[in-house]
Amino acid sequence: MSSLPFRQVHLDFHTSPAIPGVGEDFNADEFIRTLQLGHVNSVTVFAKCHHGYSYYPTKIGTVHPSLKRDLLGEMVSACHEAGIRVCAYTTVTWDELAWETHPEWRQVKPDGNVGRRNSTMLQPGWKNLDMSSSYADYVIAQIEEVMDMYDVAEIFIDIVRFIGDPPGDLPQLRQMKAEGRDPEDPQQRILYALDLERRFMDRCTGAIRAKDPQMGIFYNSRLKMENDPALGNRPEMNNFTHLEIESLPGGFWGYDHFPMYVRYYQTFDTELLAMTGRFHTMWGDFGGLRNRAALEFECFQGLAHGATISIGDQLHPRGRLDKAVYQRIGEVFEAVEQREQWVEGSVPLPEIGVLTANGAPGIRGDSDIPAQDVGTLHVLEQLKQQFSYVDNGSDFSPYSVVVLPDSTVITPETADRLRAFVQAGGGLIVCGNAGLDAATGDYLLADVMGASYDGPAEFAPDYLMLSDDISANIEPMAHSCELQGVRLNVQDGVEVLAYSGKPYFNRTWEHFCSHQYTPLDSQTDEPIIVQKGRVITIARPLFTEYAQSARRVHKQVIANCLSRLLPEPVVGANNLPSTGIVTVRQQGDDLIVHVLHYVHQRRGKTLDIIEDILPLHNVELSIRATSQPASVELVPEHETLTADYADGYVHFTVPVVNGYQIIRLAGAAGN
Repeated sequence: MSSLPFRQVHLDFHTSPAIPGVGEDFNADEFIRTLQLGHVNSVTVFAKCHHGYSYYPTKIGTVHPSLKRDLLGEMVSACHEAGIRVCAYTTVTWDELAWETHPEWRQVKPDGNVGRRNSTMLQPGWKNLDMSSSYADYVIAQIEEVMDMYDVAEIFIDIVRFIGDPPGDLPQLRQMKAEGRDPEDPQQRILYALDLERRFMDRCTGAIRAKDPQMGIFYNSRLKMENDPALGNRPEMNNFTHLEIESLPGGFWGYDHFPMYVRYYQTFDTELLAMTGRFHTMWGDFGGLRNRAALEFECFQGLAHGATISIGDQLHPRGRLDKAVYQRIGEVFEAVEQREQWVEGSVPLPEIGVLTANGAPGIRGDSDIPAQDVGTLHVLEQLKQQFSYVDNGSDFSPYSVVVLPDSTVITPETADRLRAFVQAGGGLIVCGNAGLDAATGDYLLADVMGASYDGPAEFAPDYLMLSDDISANIEPMAHSCELQGVRLNVQDGVEVLAYSGKPYFNRTWEHFCSHQYTPLDSQTDEPIIVQKGRVITIARPLFTEYAQSARRVHKQVIANCLSRLLPEPVVGANNLPSTGIVTVRQQGDDLIVHVLHYVHQRRGKTLDIIEDILPLHNVELSIRATSQPASVELVPEHETLTADYADGYVHFTVPVVNGYQIIRLAGAAGN
């Protein structure tokens, strides 16, 4: 059973000292009635905000200058009386008051400038503090004070990372050198910053658990998929009681972030919470309200991946919740409440493990999601495949197929485990120069691939010349690959599934043809898709190409390759459009099928919008099952569907999917 409530609100309260009358309109009874209007059963309220002010009678920090009451205490007491779980929020890297009053706590970059979000001090925005300084004592003392004064279920600790360039004042640079790191190497400074962050978390967690070993703890702004597990969150998990995936699609996260991250963090043995926001854009959008269809999709998508839900809000400085906001939240949380029982305790059923391309062994990845990972998400989700993202330390045995997208780096140890995985019957797709060993100039898995690296492809773009074995549902023509691929030196006996078609020449200043690239001259004898046993090598970066240009042919080529390695996927024949999303989870002996159909559209310059629900009618689905189900029913409606069980699949038709539908296949996962 989940220990995390399903219907949470994360209540921001970053309030300028220039605003008068803070909290003067707060009324405990009205506060609770509004939360109940929103069907909220857990709320995170604020002890200290990014402006650096506390909202309780602190002896450690500074109370907001216009606050005349114990706002935190009144909220905590009201929630306890109403049976609503309550958590306390504080912040680390951003604290404007501390930044102004304690110059010695400021984050200083190696160039001597202070860390801040904006380029000049004339622009409004947060400035960065150094958690490796004595500022850490101040933060931890505030947390201890809150725990002493209030009965809360969790401490939510925000912005627990260095923002921008890693710190590098002279004492830190000297300490780096003393610890064996090179201060002049930017990557070494990044790794040292990671060490400092982890040291702070270890101290902070130790202080919290010394007071209450059962206290919930979450450090925000830390979650990031990393190719090297030592540089990601796995070594930090002793500091977390659960993970909250902050992902507001109206902000910089977009709609790709959450489904990718939840598919990675579902491989961690911990509870997950999906956090979106009620805003049209993101935090601080006081007058913005999320379209109902968008908020539905974001919450239901969390349920479809087994997560509990949190919706971000921001309290008005005078302390009154907006009833219109909680009417919207309540519309969605009422539906969440009706569906919780078919989510709780369920587990994913991924068949494909995708090794993330973000970073490399010993090198931290970027904050931006790499194109290869975006491409795998789009391709596999649109194909209705069940998949997870993995890293170089992951166990591959739960999967039937592992995918190494373009340019993904693996270690020799990972190569050995993948080799054993293939020898045990696992399937492998290697794309582009994934798995290339810089030291030897060849693939680490060349033996199982049946092909060696022979340098970059001569032509870019060139053309896919597909064999009949891999051309299902693809128009019979030469299809372009715009990005440069690699040449393969293929072993005897390896099956060739596609060859390269060469253009007359590469487009250069010396010779070009027409508006874009050069037309096809002829097919060559250069193999670009080959198969040896359970391993398929695609010598073109098709996942990156799909992320950039979304050519259907590239997705279909990958689909046809997958069908050779995974001929009986969990989701079989169906008539869903590519915009439909299907996740299948197991709950006891039942299979729980989640079908989502919400379509986002680029309507703002940088903003994707969901405004309408586009119903799907007579949706035909086939779900692989180990047993004939005792019944197939729509939930929570409890409408029984007619179903057939044949060849290991349950076949049924859903009359209508009005944005989101759960189907329970009772007993279909039993023996």
